[in-house]
Amino acid sequence: MSNNYLNVFIPVISLAINVVTQVVSFKVYSKLGLLNSIFLGFFAGFIFLGSLFISDFMTELILLKYFCGIFSVNLITYICFAYCYFHFINLGETARRIRILRELKESPIGLSMDEILMRYNAKDIVKLRIARLLRNGQIMFKNGKYYIGNSTVLIMARLLEVLKLILLGRKSCAY
Repeated sequence: MSNNYLNVFIPVISLAINVVTQVVSFKVYSKLGLLNSIFLGFFAGFIFLGSLFISDFMTELILLKYFCGIFSVNLITYICFAYCYFHFINLGETARRIRILRELKESPIGLSMDEILMRYNAKDIVKLRIARLLRNGQIMFKNGKYYIGNSTVLIMARLLEVLKLILLGRKSCAY
C-alpha cells in the first residue's frame, strides 16, 4: 500500500465515515446529544483509519519503515479534517450571527432591534451557557460558586493554546 496513491484518500474516506456516523447517530439516537454524536463519529473514522493500516501492515502490504510515516501523515490529516468538521457544526449551532440570520429568515415581517436584543440578552445567553456547562458536567456549583467539573473541554482549550503558540507564535487573548 506504500506505493498506492489511494493512501491520499484514506483521511477523506475516514472523514466521510465520521460525518455519516455523526449524522445518523444524532438523528437516530436523539438522547445521545450533539457533542457525543460528534465524538462517536470521530472515533468511527479513527477506527476505520487505524484498522485499515493495521490490516495492511499485517498482510505486509505496507513495510514497517513506511508504516509510521504514512500512518502519521494520514492520522494528522484526518484529525485536521475532523477538527474542521467539528467547528463547521459548532459554527452553525452556536454562532450568534448564524442564529440571528436564521431567525430573520424565519420571520417574514422581520425583527426590530429591540426584538433581537430581547432574544439575545447577555444575561440570558450566559445563563443558558452556564446551564449547559452544568448539565454536561463541565462545571459544578458548590457553596454559591462555580468550579471546573469535567476537565475534557479545558484540556482541549489548553491544547489549542499550545498549538496556537507553536503555529502562530502567540497566546490566545485573555478576556
